[in-house]
Amino acid sequence: MTQTIDENLKSEIIDSLDLKDLTSLEQEAIISDLEEKIIDQVNSIVLDRLDDGEKEELEALLDEGEIADFLKKTIPDLEEVKKEAAIWVVKNWRERIPQEI
Repeated sequence: MTQTIDENLKSEIIDSLDLKDLTSLEQEAIISDLEEKIIDQVNSIVLDRLDDGEKEELEALLDEGEIADFLKKTIPDLEEVKKEAAIWVVKNWRERIPQEI
């Protein structure tokens, strides 16, 4: 899959979580952690949208370019899905942090 968190989404996350005062290294560590969770959420949303035949077709693809083309064809709003997944993950991360401190 193409890069999940592009620079625009990264900026939105940094602003949303008020991470501007952290060093770029600290920001990257948080973004990296969130990206793994966002990928899991995107995968879950995508798999929920695919029918059984499309899931089989996706599983048969090996090349990243073919997978990206398949997803663009079957999930035309993939960028919006990524954004929705990011919002969901960030919201849950925000709710979890006060409990862990």
